[in-house]
Amino acid sequence: MQPGGTNLVSRRPIFVTPNPLLIAGVREVLAAAGMPADPRIVAPEGLGETLAQTDGGLVILDGQALPHSERLAQLCQSYPGARFVIWAAQPTADLLRIALECGVQGVFSTHLPLEEASNALLRVCRGERIFRYDAGSGAISRSKTLHLTARERHVLMALAGGDSNAGIAARLHTTASTVKGCLARLFRKTGARNRRELAQLGHSLLLTVEPPKPASDAPSFDESWMLEDL
Repeated sequence: MQPGGTNLVSRRPIFVTPNPLLIAGVREVLAAAGMPADPRIVAPEGLGETLAQTDGGLVILDGQALPHSERLAQLCQSYPGARFVIWAAQPTADLLRIALECGVQGVFSTHLPLEEASNALLRVCRGERIFRYDAGSGAISRSKTLHLTARERHVLMALAGGDSNAGIAARLHTTASTVKGCLARLFRKTGARNRRELAQLGHSLLLTVEPPKPASDAPSFDESWMLEDL
């Protein structure tokens, strides 16, 4: 059973990085969140052994030194008591896809304001799944929470990856007309004026997925989300 948010907040986090220069920034965010600011510093190859000894907790992954995607997926599945967050200087659409496929609970930009970064960590500890990039400047890039369907999320991420309408349709095993309708709804919901601005949202918006209601005979949250009918 996954620990509750209060337990995660009070437990000593794990920071997976080979770069000691990043430790100060992580400590600052943890302190602002009211969490223990002395994380266990672990090399990527030692994460499995550390998780086996600690039985989970908050795991912050250096985006420049991630375990291989297959290994990361295995760790996420093997330690349901852990909440995995990728902390990256330049989040990309490919990094987001890795996070979604592996079951990572969050992707954060290292350039986020301290208050936003610490609040995002607390929300992950409470069971939310958050992908928060640097907002940048301009109205279209302001952080906001959108109520997107699973299909709209997938189309937005594929667009951010540079796919054409035909490419999106092929990737999602749907029709071009369905993609066009989905894009029309995304333009309406986001206020984006063109494809470039809409693609930018795939990198900059706060996308929050609420935790599921427990169900013993249902697939896990990540499975049900990724397998939702497109």
